[in-house]
Amino acid sequence: MANNYVTAEGELYYPKIFPQNKEVREWTTKTEGSYNTVFIPASDEELNKFLDAGFPKESMGNQMIKEYSVAGGRKGIKLKRPHVHPAGIEDFGGAPKVLDFTQGQGEKLWDFDVDGALGNGTKAKVKASIYVPEKGSKTKGAITRLDAVAITEHVEHKGESEMVW
Repeated sequence: MANNYVTAEGELYYPKIFPQNKEVREWTTKTEGSYNTVFIPASDEELNKFLDAGFPKESMGNQMIKEYSVAGGRKGIKLKRPHVHPAGIEDFGGAPKVLDFTQGQGEKLWDFDVDGALGNGTKAKVKASIYVPEKGSKTKGAITRLDAVAITEHVEHKGESEMVW
C-alpha cells in the first residue's frame, strides 16, 4: 500500500474528535467508538490535495465527496478514526491529536474540558493519512484516517444537531 499524507485547510462540521464526545453507536461497537467530522475544504485546491493523494470519489457505490447544506452547499468529506483499530494496531486508533492554533501557538493541545467543544464552522487544518492499495491487493479501496487537527478559529458549540453517519 502507498501511504499518502494530506494537510489541508477548511472548516469542521459535527466534530466529534475528543474522547469526551466520540461517536458511540451500534455500528461502532467493534471499534469501541470513533472520532469523526465532516471536513469542508477552504477551496477546490484544498479538496484536490485529497484527490491527488488517492481519496476515493466513490466507495461501495456511495459518493465520498458530497455537498452539505449545513455548509451552504459546499463540498466536503467525512474524516474518521476508530477508537480501537479493528486489527488492534495501537497507533492506528485513539483520538486524533488536536492542537490549539487560535493564538498562533504551536504545540499547545486543545483541552476539551477547558477550551470547550467545537461548533460547526470551526476553522482548522487537518492532517489525514490515505492508504492506497497496490494492484492485486486484497484491500478493495483507499483507506483514509484522520491523524491530527489544528484549530485556527474556534466556533463555540451551540448544541448543533447531530450528523447521522
